[in-house]
Amino acid sequence: DEAYNHMDIRQAVKNYLEWKAVRSPKAAITYKLHVTRFAEYKSKDTKELVNHDIVEFNQTLALKYNPPTIAYSCRVLKNFFNYLNALREATISTFFIQAPKYMKKIRVGVSDEEFSAMCATLNPYELGDLQKLSILHILHDTGMRVGELCDLNVDQISSSECHTSIETKKNKQMRWVLWHKEFHQNVLLRWLGSRICLNKHPSLFVSIDKHGRERITPRTVQRWVKEIAKEAGIAKRIHPHMFRHAKAHKMKASGADLKDIQMMLGHVSPFSALMYLNFDKNEMLANAEKYL
Repeated sequence: DEAYNHMDIRQAVKNYLEWKAVRSPKAAITYKLHVTRFAEYKSKDTKELVNHDIVEFNQTLALKYNPPTIAYSCRVLKNFFNYLNALREATISTFFIQAPKYMKKIRVGVSDEEFSAMCATLNPYELGDLQKLSILHILHDTGMRVGELCDLNVDQISSSECHTSIETKKNKQMRWVLWHKEFHQNVLLRWLGSRICLNKHPSLFVSIDKHGRERITPRTVQRWVKEIAKEAGIAKRIHPHMFRHAKAHKMKASGADLKDIQMMLGHVSPFSALMYLNFDKNEMLANAEKYL
């Protein structure tokens, strides 16, 4: 189109982020930093960009950032230039946008011993601790994302059923999650009764401090989990997403295949579950011993 002739890189970034936000608002926010950084480095029209501009840009990133950050930047730039190429506003071959190779960190989960130690620090007869105990159990039993946990509402919890349906945060699909009956009867129903008495807001988990916010945020859950782990004397850094990794490993240890893990964790593809299944030393040795 005539309107797109000689598109400046800054305008291209603006158009791209607006397009991205239609399907994935969160991705548009995350990607903004990376495409803006490139636009500031190569301030020219999109049709003037060449493949070597990408190489030079990555070389400058290597002076300041670690390989995982550069790899993520490459992923974003590939998406950006696929968009521009589809509009015929660039001729960059995304084949040449290559991410650096690096040793990925082993994804560690929360062990049963650590989970028990964390729960032991909480008083189930104190309102704030009762809520935190409920949160720990739901993260541990279901492997749901912390954002999905914060979105739970009172009307999603049944007095008789130990499960509920939730909207998967990333793909907006519905899935069922299940938790232990003992937790349901001894902890969750007690929290539910107390929660209903607090106010009429729909959210299951709320801030009950002086600020009186209606719904807790992922940042609040992260802070609580960190504080509880410290109180339990756990040396390693614990964050909510580690319960998700632990759930995947438990399922694998119980014989679940990738499809089972995909359905439980709410991934679009079963191959997405592979990122949660790093083998530790004992698992590697046990598998190797099978084939000696």
